[in-house]
Amino acid sequence: MDNLNLQNRKGEKGFTLVELAVVMIIIGLLIGGILKGQELITNARVTSSASQVEAMGAAYNSFRDQYNAIPGDMATAQARIGTCGNQVAACNDGDGDGRIGVNVGAAGALAANSAAGEPGNFYGQLLASGLITSMDGTAVLSFGNQFPTAPIGGGFLVGDTRTGVTEFLAADMRPGIYVVLNGVTGAVADGDGALNPQQAANIDRRLDDGLASAGTVIGQDTAANCKAAAGDDEYDSVATQTCAIAYRM
Repeated sequence: MDNLNLQNRKGEKGFTLVELAVVMIIIGLLIGGILKGQELITNARVTSSASQVEAMGAAYNSFRDQYNAIPGDMATAQARIGTCGNQVAACNDGDGDGRIGVNVGAAGALAANSAAGEPGNFYGQLLASGLITSMDGTAVLSFGNQFPTAPIGGGFLVGDTRTGVTEFLAADMRPGIYVVLNGVTGAVADGDGALNPQQAANIDRRLDDGLASAGTVIGQDTAANCKAAAGDDEYDSVATQTCAIAYRM
């Protein structure tokens, strides 16, 4: 019996250190590949979001060339854009005062034929004119319906510095209309952005000067958002919190 047990034990084989090392290397490579793949996907979404921001500016300028009016603010939208289908905001007139009637960074709003409804009208009229996509134009206060989605997540709001600013520093911004990339259709606020500061800086470098408080692209200014501290020029290079950016039309 003792001889039989000894033979059985001799026949049992375990993993050698070399085999275990090979397995660990393979697992490490798989994990590294997955993480790298996720990073590449995220970077591609950031790049695509930057392109979409830039396309918003082109759409805005094309609309002004075509209608000699500001999308959303146009007082004769019902007559000039024509059949709206499900793109209800295209049929809503603005007040024609040359601006969008809410703060930069304010919440999206749905209100027919009024300054308060101009943010939704802005995108509805661009959509009805064939100048943007990423939304269907239906009267639902969400990204993908009344407001465009962004590849990185969240979507786009719009406002006017001449009305005011919310969660941005007015001194950083020139007078005019800004589209805002945010994580929710509510007003820009702590923790509700669509980007981390490094992603925001990446978009700023692609489209502008890379500074959070100057140029065409402006970063959310409140502490612990795009910047390490309110009033900083630079984006936070290490933080992981979310933030919003505004792009001047």
